[in-house]
Amino acid sequence: MFKSLFSKIMSSYILIPTLILIALFVFLPYNLESYLAQQKKEELVKNGKEISEIIASEDRIDINKILSSFAQSLDTNLVLINESGQIVNRSRGVMRMMNQIPTGPMMRNSNGHRGMMMPNSSHMHQSMQNESMPNNQFQNLMGLKEELKKVLNGEIISFKGENKHLEQAIIAVGIPINDGSSRALFLISPMHDFENAIDNIRMLTLQVVIGAIIFALLLGYIISKSITEPIAEMKKKVNKITDGDFSTKLEDLPDDELGELGQSFNYMSAKLEENLSELSTEKNRMHEMLTSMTEGVLGVTATGEIMLSNTMVKEILSLKQSLQGRYFSDCLPQDLSEIISQVLNNNEEQEIEFELNDQILTAQAAPVKKSDKELWGVIILVSDITEIKRLDEMRRLFVANVSHELKTPLTSIQGYLEAILDGMVEDEEKEQEYLQRVLNETDRMSNLVGDVLDLAKLQSKQFEFELRPVNLKTLISSVYNNLENSLGDKELILDIPEEVYVKADRDKLKEVIINLLSNAIKFTSAEGTIEIDVQMNKKQDKVIVNVIDDGVGIPKNELAHIWERFHQVDRSRNPDQQGTGLGLAIVKEIITGMNGQINVESTVGVGSKFSFSLEISNKGVSSNDEKIT
Repeated sequence: MFKSLFSKIMSSYILIPTLILIALFVFLPYNLESYLAQQKKEELVKNGKEISEIIASEDRIDINKILSSFAQSLDTNLVLINESGQIVNRSRGVMRMMNQIPTGPMMRNSNGHRGMMMPNSSHMHQSMQNESMPNNQFQNLMGLKEELKKVLNGEIISFKGENKHLEQAIIAVGIPINDGSSRALFLISPMHDFENAIDNIRMLTLQVVIGAIIFALLLGYIISKSITEPIAEMKKKVNKITDGDFSTKLEDLPDDELGELGQSFNYMSAKLEENLSELSTEKNRMHEMLTSMTEGVLGVTATGEIMLSNTMVKEILSLKQSLQGRYFSDCLPQDLSEIISQVLNNNEEQEIEFELNDQILTAQAAPVKKSDKELWGVIILVSDITEIKRLDEMRRLFVANVSHELKTPLTSIQGYLEAILDGMVEDEEKEQEYLQRVLNETDRMSNLVGDVLDLAKLQSKQFEFELRPVNLKTLISSVYNNLENSLGDKELILDIPEEVYVKADRDKLKEVIINLLSNAIKFTSAEGTIEIDVQMNKKQDKVIVNVIDDGVGIPKNELAHIWERFHQVDRSRNPDQQGTGLGLAIVKEIITGMNGQINVESTVGVGSKFSFSLEISNKGVSSNDEKIT
């Protein structure tokens, strides 16, 4: 019925006082009326006894006069009745008051105990029509023969009732006359005086009740508001906190329990903000860690539901849909699902290596347990080791190539030297030829070792480039002179503007051009064409050098790896022209170290185009640029 706290407090302040006041309004007048009636009866009995004693002690007195005198002083009508029920004496106006005898009076004995009520006063009225008839029988008392007999025998009766004709309440008592004459004195008194007093009290009580209810209503409203308004304010603040606004605080708090509650609320709000901030920081840190990991991470509950995953695991497994909330058996590859099932069933760590979409993957799964050792779920780490496997293969090929490159010249050197030492070479000229070949093979091995060391130095950033203006046309011309004999029937086209300078380390730039041009010569057919094209991009202050050939080309899937050390393109395209796989790796490190960029475009069967760019340098020719070597 009362849902709000305000209505409950208001009802307690109004309902209880109202019920008490209503009860007071109802029972106070009633009890007061009973009390006054009892007091009046006792007064009438007392006065009746005194009058009866006077009547009993005097034989020759004017009883009517005495009765009228007492009636006037006591505001009571007196009637003296004999044993036959006849009116012997009366006070003035008694016949008018006889109409006020009630229908059911109570009889009271001399000790004050209640007896039987008298009958209706209308019975009396029939025999007392005329006040001048003293001997008129008290006809209305016919139903009181036994009670009258009791009064004549010494008992006292009392009663109250209402005159139906005058609409007035009366109270009466019957007192025996103890003189042996068998007479009874009846005192009949109207109740209008204390009825008016009771009506006034009832009206005053009603006014007090109404005023008290209004006061209780106002007091309840004020007190209820003083309690519910801070609570309502707390509710608003709680709603703001629910929306994420932790800056809100309760102010102007009262110095009571509600104030203490408000202070606790402010402390809770600050503590909650602090805890949520820590949780958010921890969550963001965890998210950043998961996002930045190069491995895929999965968390699976004991029921098989995926509750944790990072972006990398979707990339590794080539999954597009979200994994959160799904069952692992419905969305993960079979190999991975099997290892998760094994961990859930056996509660032991598992590791697997499998292939998926031309990738080589590894998965490590470990059980995650609660504090009570109960299995919570499984954490899985998925790694793409395709590149690692490829690099291992490249290293293996590199070792094989280096071993081959070193073994061949060493075998030649050993053969030449053994021939000389065994005296098999008698001709001095032939001996010099063998020694020259030994020297050439030694240079070849030295260059191979040098390439490995140079690449290691470049990649470790230990090499310092000496950047200075370099004339491209002069430098490329010197390279052409060095490699001219290697061209054979191949055509080399040079398109180089005059006076083009770049910021570069001359020796390292020459090494780059030699490497690119050597590769173009190596992988171009006997009658093919090679072109070196130099372009200037003045908007970007760049010079672009293009080395173009119409050779065998490079497969598309190899283009992303040709800059890696140890990498060699498929041997089947030119098995007689294989190197160590270090040349292009060195080229890229050199160009990058000189603040440049390099890229490649190639189509199998059409040819390749290697392009690199360097910063334009102000015109200034060094002595080394003018010297062609």
